Amino acid sequence: MRVIILGCGYLGYNLYELLKERYSTELWGIESPYSFLVREQVMVDAFDPVAMAKQDLSDAIVIDAIGLIPNSAKADNEEEAIGKLMDSYQKLIDALKHGNAHRFIYFSSGGTIYGNTTHPIKEEDPIDPMSLYARSKARAEQLIRDSGLSYLILRLSNPYGGYQVAEKKQGVIPILIRKALCHEVFEMFVETSSVRDYFYITDLSRAITGLIDADVSDETINIGSGTGTSLRELISLIEEETGEAIRISLKNSDVPVVQSIVLDISKLKNITGVLPKVSLREGIHLETERIRKELKQ
Repeated sequence: MRVIILGCGYLGYNLYELLKERYSTELWGIESPYSFLVREQVMVDAFDPVAMAKQDLSDAIVIDAIGLIPNSAKADNEEEAIGKLMDSYQKLIDALKHGNAHRFIYFSSGGTIYGNTTHPIKEEDPIDPMSLYARSKARAEQLIRDSGLSYLILRLSNPYGGYQVAEKKQGVIPILIRKALCHEVFEMFVETSSVRDYFYITDLSRAITGLIDADVSDETINIGSGTGTSLRELISLIEEETGEAIRISLKNSDVPVVQSIVLDISKLKNITGVLPKVSLREGIHLETERIRKELKQ
């Protein structure tokens, strides 16, 4: 099985390292802070039709790990911003179809697309995208469903862990660990009672592997831990692991923020039998050890 990962960022690089142990895996994308780690990255802009027409896509499973719009994005004209993004994705879809790609796997945002929930939410439940980022994910999902491509839409909660270049500080767990170890203030944009669903990067790889091996197509699937953790609980776990207190400064967010979200992952389990293996406590320990070593270098 040939797998092509588009985008050499945090997700793209870590999934490349994990999936290449099982499949013939290639990493495509423009230069990024992770590129120096990949000996054979294919330098190509996935949204450039001319460049993509020169690449071999035949029978490949193509995983989109690019992420054009950040979670904090704002726009004076939101419809125009989303429209431009959809134009880019239409070019990519056309390239995949013309290149006879086997399947397109798109990473959507289970952490934002549903809005606020008080219970584990299923794929068939209504969505309520509150931000530009979330609404762009919803529009891309529909574009892909209507495209005629064989697809998988994976609604990810909050993956963390694995390798992360020091200058790319992203994800609340590694940020909190760094703040604790460096005795810096953590700027918080939600209440400590806010709830999220965190899962370790190797569990994302296992889920993708299960879906590829089962040849699942034309489905929308939640991927997470299935368990909610409040920010207060998360901070407590990190303080316990690091042995350091975390100083907090509460800030106002410029974009709407989801206060509570937990994904129901029973569909993934029913299809693949895959459940998360890495507990939050274990994942925090692994991340703390990684960051301690990094800070000593």
